[in-house]
Amino acid sequence: MTKIIKVSSDTIVDQSISTTEVIELILKNRQITDIKEFLSPSFPQFDIKLTKTVELIKKVITANGQILIYGDYDVDGVTATAILWQSLYKLTKNVTPFVPHRQRDGYGIKAESFFRFQEEKNIKFNLLITVDNGIVAAAEIQKIKKQQKIEVIITDHHMPDDNLKLLTRNCQLVHSTLVSGSAISWFLAKELDKNADLGLAALGTVADCLPLTGVNRSIVVHGLKELHLNPSPGIKKLIQVSNIKNPVTTYDLGFVLGPRINAVGRLADPTEALRLLCSQNQLQATKYAQSLNNFNQDRQILQKDSIESAEESIRRDAPAGRLNTKNNKIIIIAGDYNPGIIGLIAGRLTEKYYLPTIIIGVDGDIAKGSCRSIPELNMIEALREHQDLFIDLGGHSGAAGFSILTKNIPKLKKAVIKSVNLKLKKIKLEPHLDVDAQMTLDSVTLANIKAISKLAPFGIGNSEPLFLFKNVIISVKKVIGSTGDHLKLKFGNLDGVAFKKGDLAKDLNIGDSIDIVASLSINDWNNSQTPQLIIKEITPIS
Repeated sequence: MTKIIKVSSDTIVDQSISTTEVIELILKNRQITDIKEFLSPSFPQFDIKLTKTVELIKKVITANGQILIYGDYDVDGVTATAILWQSLYKLTKNVTPFVPHRQRDGYGIKAESFFRFQEEKNIKFNLLITVDNGIVAAAEIQKIKKQQKIEVIITDHHMPDDNLKLLTRNCQLVHSTLVSGSAISWFLAKELDKNADLGLAALGTVADCLPLTGVNRSIVVHGLKELHLNPSPGIKKLIQVSNIKNPVTTYDLGFVLGPRINAVGRLADPTEALRLLCSQNQLQATKYAQSLNNFNQDRQILQKDSIESAEESIRRDAPAGRLNTKNNKIIIIAGDYNPGIIGLIAGRLTEKYYLPTIIIGVDGDIAKGSCRSIPELNMIEALREHQDLFIDLGGHSGAAGFSILTKNIPKLKKAVIKSVNLKLKKIKLEPHLDVDAQMTLDSVTLANIKAISKLAPFGIGNSEPLFLFKNVIISVKKVIGSTGDHLKLKFGNLDGVAFKKGDLAKDLNIGDSIDIVASLSINDWNNSQTPQLIIKEITPIS
């Protein structure tokens, strides 16, 4: 889908613009005022009340009580579980982690799962601590407390529902929507252990798509340093298996390490990922790292096949195989999809069509749904209007998950399509690309590239700077990659690489003038550094 290019500044970056002025322009576009803190973030601090929570934990430890950490099966949940378990284990051996199985236990704390796990371990827990879940679990917590005398601490970052008051009557709450579940776990763990694993908090923060500004930027900057200087044996081995070159970047966290940790929870038992993160034994770490890598390969194959199936559903249901985005403002597809990858399918379709997407995996009487949204629609608010149709529901504005009786799927489709179409009726949904400024090719210098790199880590809220290059002439065209997926162009002596755009080669010729949007990069080859462009968009000039 063609993207609208939005240029944030009227300034044209050419050789008359200094490197300092380029940086000032980018920071102005991001509305960054505290430049010193942005460039050199202080160690993470966050205004969150922890005194009573820490006192309760210490009280249970002193009494030799049993503690259960109830986590979640995604990267943020697994890292949050590992952070708190490792810190508490230094203080007491009476602490047990539990990561629910996606298909057997579902999302969030369930009383049934709690009691089953307690029976399996033959332990009666005195304190239950949730991480990255629990904020919408008032009813389940009430079930547990009715059957057993137990203290409960909820640590979560998701949106609360209407039962928040009931929840606070039954437990202590450590909650904020501004940071990740792993970050909240780290802030709590740090009160008990000054060496709590900040690297894992950085991993959870990036993988859960938190904006990399403010405290989140601080967590990631300092967490990346920790991952570089002192990675745990498990993470170190996963970095090696994944062929990551140090130092680890936010790209590695979000697109290399994160998917491997997620993969096992999508297809099997996520406890294996937890064991890797908590491994202190090299042999054990090697075993689990290789296992996660294998699961990720299986996940990639299943994901590819499932996305093709979803695309076929769209072609089948849409006239002429094309979505009419004027009248249909949301994609809803139900079918025989593995519940572990429905979120990935939804994300890919949302990215491609710039529409909110709900994918429902149907298996028997109960189906699982995963949703991804666009900035114009708050997904969790939209779904909560139909709360009565769900067995359970949780999430935030950009993503949500639910379980539903299979027989209620047609009702859900009809109700959600109607309400979302009404919400977005007067909004023209156009994917856009935010560009910092127009730039001339002679400003693509090593000095500018190295200066811009100091604004890293890049991610949501601090995207990698993009520049518009107008009317550039193709001097060389080449399809690259083992399957011809990528496109390499030259503009004079300057290289440009367009990943996943090899199919455009047939429409471009040497000598053509095109407009491109690109980020700046350094190509290291044969002990030599040269500037290059990473091309995001190509627009032929007719």
